[in-house]
Amino acid sequence: MRFCKVLDTLFIILLINSAYCDSENKYSDSKKPSDACNGKENDQNDYCSKLEAKKLTRLDGVEVGFSREVKVEGDKILHLSTMNMKPLIFEIKDFLTKKECSHIISLATKVGIKSSVTHQETNVDGIRIMDNNGDKMLDITEMKITIEDNYDIYLDDADIRTLYADLEIDPNKDDIVTKDEMLKLSPKDLRAYLNNLVTTSPIKKSRFSEQAWIFPNEHKDKLLDTITDRLKNILELPPVLIDKYNAIQVVHYGRHGHYNAHQDSGSTDQPCCHLHSNKKCSICRYLTFMLYLNDVEEGGETAFPIANNETFNIHTFRQSGNTHLNSRCNQANLRVKPELGKAVIWYNHLVDEETGWLGDLDDYTWHGGCPVTKGTKWIMNRWINVSPDREIDLSI
Repeated sequence: MRFCKVLDTLFIILLINSAYCDSENKYSDSKKPSDACNGKENDQNDYCSKLEAKKLTRLDGVEVGFSREVKVEGDKILHLSTMNMKPLIFEIKDFLTKKECSHIISLATKVGIKSSVTHQETNVDGIRIMDNNGDKMLDITEMKITIEDNYDIYLDDADIRTLYADLEIDPNKDDIVTKDEMLKLSPKDLRAYLNNLVTTSPIKKSRFSEQAWIFPNEHKDKLLDTITDRLKNILELPPVLIDKYNAIQVVHYGRHGHYNAHQDSGSTDQPCCHLHSNKKCSICRYLTFMLYLNDVEEGGETAFPIANNETFNIHTFRQSGNTHLNSRCNQANLRVKPELGKAVIWYNHLVDEETGWLGDLDDYTWHGGCPVTKGTKWIMNRWINVSPDREIDLSI
């Protein structure tokens, strides 16, 4: 059962599996998918037929260890190898040289490196309570998930008990917070407490790193053009999907730097953020291309905690604590070692069998960065954004 009730302190009770409760979040833009091609009598029939014939490419992994050659510029050959099948992950060693990787780092440094901020850290709309069993009380696990979802801060049991003591919201110390006890806490006070906590202990953040954004259209850099051309050859997607929304993210992780488990894309039930300014939008990233820009002395693996599991249940996964890669990296099913110049590619979404376009999220793509325990780590991210609207996506 799903329910929403707003109280004076913006105390909102939700089941853990209900991210939103209003029906207006469905994809409702005036330009609905394929509106221009829905009429029976249409001047653009030929155009629409060609448009609908275009499908999202999803390369066949065949099996783990399978490798194919991809010819890029000149006589250069890259080797695309299947690393994993569930989710489907490829790797390309020596995608860039050491000199080229250093050039990307230099570009990022010139643009300016800033502390990484995630969406939840900017939330100012109160507290969304994650009451899994609907009993209107929070146990320690439910409180941890509430804080994770609202503030992107990951606490352990001891941190929660300290919070209760400092804010005096569990006077009988039974590790249970009732609705009445929670009502005594204002969102403002909780935010202030947590902000102070991560100022002194930044490793409690979901993401402890710094980053820069590079926009190829503004830099006119030959290497950035080369990367784009190589992606076109490798991915076999319509070129316009690679040319559009081509921002590059460069991330630096120092010692203890990490990124807890997350997905790079979101539900297709809401407008895509790269097409809409709607506050309630969803990141729509069909594919992730990640490149390691240096060798890491120790740690810093990219972890896929539920890769190759037979089944997946979001409630079980969240309550297990295995999203906390900062402390549970060694429990992840798959860990990819960072190696200078190596690229890793995975699909965040499946392809819809009926439309041949953007399908459901691949639940097994939960991933993150294990803590760097020695040295430093640099990576580059490039996403291929795709929405449910094929016509808009393929427009130039």
